[in-house]
Amino acid sequence: MPHPAHTPHQILVLTGPGTNRPQDPAIAQWVQQLEATGRFSVSVVSITSNGAPALANLPTSDFHAVLAITGPCDPLPKAHAQGLAKFVQAGGGLVAIHHAATSLSKNESLSKLLAVQTTSESPCAFDFQVRFTQKAQEAGHTIATRCDAFTIHDTLLAIEPDAQTDKDPDIFAVTHIDGKDTPVGLTRKIDKGHIAFLALGGTPQALENPHLFRMAQRALRHVCGESFNKKIGVGIIGYGGAFGMGKLHAEALNAQHGCKTVAVCDSDPNRAKQAKTELGDSIKTYTKYQDLLADDKVDLVILILPHNLHAEVAIAASNAGKHVVTEKPFCITLDQADAMIAAADKSGTMLSCFHNRRWDGDFQQMLTLIHAGEIGDVFHADAATGGWGMPNNWWRASKPVSGGVLYDWGAHYVDWLLNFIPKPIESVSGILKKQLWHNSSNEDYALVTIRFKGGATATLEQGQLVAAPRAGWRILGTKGALTNTGPDQQVTLIKHSLGSRSEAKLDKWPPNWHSYYQNIANHLIMDEPLIVTANQARRTIAIFDLAEKSNAQGGQPLPLPGEDTYTPDYAWPI
Repeated sequence: MPHPAHTPHQILVLTGPGTNRPQDPAIAQWVQQLEATGRFSVSVVSITSNGAPALANLPTSDFHAVLAITGPCDPLPKAHAQGLAKFVQAGGGLVAIHHAATSLSKNESLSKLLAVQTTSESPCAFDFQVRFTQKAQEAGHTIATRCDAFTIHDTLLAIEPDAQTDKDPDIFAVTHIDGKDTPVGLTRKIDKGHIAFLALGGTPQALENPHLFRMAQRALRHVCGESFNKKIGVGIIGYGGAFGMGKLHAEALNAQHGCKTVAVCDSDPNRAKQAKTELGDSIKTYTKYQDLLADDKVDLVILILPHNLHAEVAIAASNAGKHVVTEKPFCITLDQADAMIAAADKSGTMLSCFHNRRWDGDFQQMLTLIHAGEIGDVFHADAATGGWGMPNNWWRASKPVSGGVLYDWGAHYVDWLLNFIPKPIESVSGILKKQLWHNSSNEDYALVTIRFKGGATATLEQGQLVAAPRAGWRILGTKGALTNTGPDQQVTLIKHSLGSRSEAKLDKWPPNWHSYYQNIANHLIMDEPLIVTANQARRTIAIFDLAEKSNAQGGQPLPLPGEDTYTPDYAWPI
């Protein structure tokens, strides 16, 4: 969904001293990324350049905020410091990154205004955790809300609010050092303006951390006066059934500040009644989805339905002006996916698919290692799931309802494959077999091969006729490989070079599934980028659709209709 129209904030980025500093490339990337959001128009000035005198007379009519990433340096000339102070007092914003807090506070006029002291800096960079305070998150603080703790490699700059000037500082982020919480992020209101301090970003590696960039971007929006008090009412269609998914989705959404489940629809009245027991009597219940879609308290609809109903109900929800999340798979056919996307585009509403497994610990770990270049260029990835056994007698075993053997766990696996190799798809071939389990109409076995532009390939094997299962992953790169076999989800990193080989079982990363709905809420309330887009979900359905058509033609590779020009839509991990 395109971002709504808005006037970009005019931002002045203050850097220095000198040029060709180690952090300069990272700062240049920040400027580029800020511009790319469409929310900011950025000008850059160095305090040692001829452009710096503009600070002495900085009107709020020309700029909304100053982002200071100065590094350790001498104080600003008096006239420039006074000009920056007047700018904030008149309604401008100031975001100071790491050393800038020290540099700016060396000026008397700014020191009184900032009311913060830097007490010490660690002698070297190290890994430490940044977490957002409970008080800030519960209050819906612009910078802290719906964010998880993260680890950063940085020099630690300890900041302390001036107790005489600021009796109740708005500390939104801390790190735990030497047995106590040390502030690393705080905001203050100054007359008509706002200030934010981030005591992070003292190294190039820290400036490249996507979590810090998100903090800085939010800080700019905060000091520019943006507020995010929007409330999202959630309706769930298909509450009961397997695995308690209705309750799971409702609780995950209710945990996001600004979101609340207000309505539930299920064709079985007993399941609707169950929702009141589990979620509270205030929940409205319906037995027809059309009635829920007419509820003006519902802004976002979650579809937990048999796969063959996803398209029909999603299109109706989009036409009713509701944002939509479908359980996976997105739908069954490529034509359905295109119709769903067209309906959402026409209504200007969000459309996404619940690919929460992108936040599995092993997937995040493998993708992070790939992005870091640990195994070189990935040229092949294969995945396998399944075993030998009679299918259960329920709708997931019915091909007209489920879509076929690929459409359950296969939706997660193909989504992972398309993220491991984020390149345009050249062709898809499929082999689907029905040989033994005639109690269901799903296929017994499926083998799918994806060919990407540039030569990389991926395969997925899935079925219930696999007497010798090999569950897990194998990802091959030019410098090594990643494997992940068995239920323990432990990743093994294999690295090769001429004359040497190393193999290491890595510590397991925990899953973080709630991040999916964190992102949905951040997108709808704060207009932050959507991580799981409808176009990405469409590519997974295209793989299934083409695999079946390929099977009908003897397994011939088939190209995607039109050109697949896919590029990753977001920075990972975040």
